[in-house]
Amino acid sequence: MSGMLVLAACGGDGGNDSGDAPRASGENCDSVLTLGLENTVAGWDFRRHTGGGHPWLQWRAVFDTLLQSDVEDGSVLPGAAEEWSYNDDKTELTLTLREGMTFTDGAPVDAEAAKLSLEAFRDGAGPVSERLAGITMEAVDDLTLVLSMAQPEPALLFHLSEAGGALVSPASLNSPTKETEPVGSGPYVLNLQDSVTGSKLVYERNPDYWNPDQFPYDELEFLVMPDETAQLNSLATGQIDGAEISLASIQQAESSGSHVESFPNVMSGIIFVDREGTKVPALGDERVRQAINMVFDREAIVQAIWNGNGLANPQLFSPTTSAFQEDLLDYYDYDVEAAKELMADAGYADGFDIVLPEVVGYQDEYTAITVQQLALLNIRAQVASIPRQEALPRLTRGEFPMFVYKLPVNIEVNAVQSFVQANGAFNPLDNEDPELNELLAEWEVADQDDAEEIYEQINQFLVEKAWFAPFGNPDVVWAFNECTTITGTIGQTPPLQAFE
Repeated sequence: MSGMLVLAACGGDGGNDSGDAPRASGENCDSVLTLGLENTVAGWDFRRHTGGGHPWLQWRAVFDTLLQSDVEDGSVLPGAAEEWSYNDDKTELTLTLREGMTFTDGAPVDAEAAKLSLEAFRDGAGPVSERLAGITMEAVDDLTLVLSMAQPEPALLFHLSEAGGALVSPASLNSPTKETEPVGSGPYVLNLQDSVTGSKLVYERNPDYWNPDQFPYDELEFLVMPDETAQLNSLATGQIDGAEISLASIQQAESSGSHVESFPNVMSGIIFVDREGTKVPALGDERVRQAINMVFDREAIVQAIWNGNGLANPQLFSPTTSAFQEDLLDYYDYDVEAAKELMADAGYADGFDIVLPEVVGYQDEYTAITVQQLALLNIRAQVASIPRQEALPRLTRGEFPMFVYKLPVNIEVNAVQSFVQANGAFNPLDNEDPELNELLAEWEVADQDDAEEIYEQINQFLVEKAWFAPFGNPDVVWAFNECTTITGTIGQTPPLQAFE
């Protein structure tokens, strides 16, 4: 049995190099799911995972989480913890784990194991470890885990349904093989012998998983295919059941017999990191940020870059959220002259210099138009190319004052926690505002019904103060053969349980 596993995506066409013949259409529809994915996990130490992108599918197959998110609306559902409740001021969360669960090494999934997993994630200095920052864990008895915090954490339940709630066998936490041999309690077990470093991951059903009906496939195969042409060819010839494709490839996929599923769950556009002007003083003036909003023709971007598959939208929130407001769609008209006047009023008629990161192979389609439109305001953008595997760590530590990216925003509580709150992953310089802080204080203790109105107020603030300059919501598109589809989607990558 191989001791090495996929540590990084490799070059090449990413095709099926195992020697297996392509599957005929319709074969194994009910037992094997084969997907072509553009990248892969960079190792199996769960502390370094973000719970996003294609690696999330690979990661979630082996690691169970305390809670889960409903594939339709993102609401919190039971996971390894079958019950949970807060105290009156929402500073203490009590979770009750299911009885009889085990990790794949035979160790019990109990409150002590969950405590050790969450503490390791919190203290592991991973890219999203701050999601559990300041929270203490106590195993009250075998099945009862209590999380305590200094103030309410509205996004905590959501985080416990993603990377922050992962459960890992205690023996593997500091094992020499923690990067190459995952030991969890998820719905599948990684087949080390059949997996090929850099090109293929193979999983077999975990016979002891608590909810096998949630995952209909007996086996999973994830083929690493960084090249979209390889994905489309493999889909057409029956080597894979599905793949995420670009908007430009929809027609090609459909003409070869595939069907597509799309959903507007991401925001593409500019994220201002330095809103207080500590690195680039101009960005501390909301008039400059508003001017930048006004020099982008969002409808033209929808047509030219997204091939008409998306929504022009200056809001952080997608149309699938309760925070989204129809009347804000036209808040920033495309008006270069008015934008120049704002720049002059702010004292920056001559513009300024700024470094604009380009994440190669991910959002480089926006580079030319961003540089071009910023130049209309005399903003001189110097492009710095960064590899995709370095993107999130570098963007989330505040290295760049602003950047263009595509990120999931369709779960309100996560969007606020990640993009708006101080210490959020995409608010690395801890930008704050007194008016916004009042709204956040209300949000932290609000019930679900009251939270919807607060989300709208937060959204209104973010648009008016130009905390972001979104282009809108391009459709995320997956293409499938006749065997496969998805039911409901949340986030940018469909959850594993959405495939059927």
